[in-house]
Amino acid sequence: TTISQKDDEPSSETHDITAAKIKALLSDELAWLKNSVETRFPHAPIVFCHNDVNAANILLDTSIDDNESENNKSYDRQSVCIIDYEYGSINYAMYDVANFNCEHCGGLDNGIPNYELLPRSARIQNFLEEYVRERDEILLSTTNSNKDAGGGGKRTTMIATVSDLHSQVELFEMASHLYWGVWGVLQAAGEVTVDGTFRMENAESRLEGDSDLDAWDNLRYAKNRLERYRVCKEG
Repeated sequence: TTISQKDDEPSSETHDITAAKIKALLSDELAWLKNSVETRFPHAPIVFCHNDVNAANILLDTSIDDNESENNKSYDRQSVCIIDYEYGSINYAMYDVANFNCEHCGGLDNGIPNYELLPRSARIQNFLEEYVRERDEILLSTTNSNKDAGGGGKRTTMIATVSDLHSQVELFEMASHLYWGVWGVLQAAGEVTVDGTFRMENAESRLEGDSDLDAWDNLRYAKNRLERYRVCKEG
C-alpha cells in the first residue's frame, strides 16, 4: 500500500513517522495494561474466553419454558447457548465479563456507544455472585472438596471474591475498549484507500464525522472506543 499526498502535504516520510509513533503508543498502552494486570491481579485466572460476548451471540431456547409466564421464565444451561467463537482464545476470565458490560452500550448500528447504559455496580456484583456460585459448583463437582464451609465464613469469602473480581472487571473494560478500538481501525483500513492507495483526506473526513451518522462506520466506532479507553485510564 502506498501513501498518496498533495503537493502541499507533508512528505510520505512524515506519515511513516506518524504511523511508527502510533504503533509505539499502542505498544506502550498494551505494556501498561499488562503490567497493571500482573501487578494488581497476579492470581487472575486465565481460561479459554469467547472474547465477543454480546446479546447477538446469546441464543435462548424459549420453547423449554413455554408453559411458564414471561415473568416466571428461568433460563439455565439447557436453554442458553453462546455462539460465534471466531474471536475465542486464551485470555483472562474477567475479560469476557468486562466485554459483556461494554456491549450493553450498543453502538453497533451507528458506531456511537452510549456509555450511560453501562450496568450499575450493584448489577455487576449480583452477576459476579451468580458467576462465583456456578463456578464453584462446577469445581466442586469435579473434586472431593467439602461443600460445608459454614454460613458466615462462606458469605465473607463470597464478598471478598466478588470485590476482587469486580476490580478485575473494571480494569478489563479498558482492555475491551483498546482491543475493539484497534479492531475498528484495522477494519477501516481498506475503506480509506482508493485503488490500493491510502488517502489521508479520506481518513480525516471520517474522523471529523463527515459520514452518515445513521450508518455503521468502523473508524467512528474505533474513535469512540479508544476515547473511552483514555477516559477510563485518566479517571
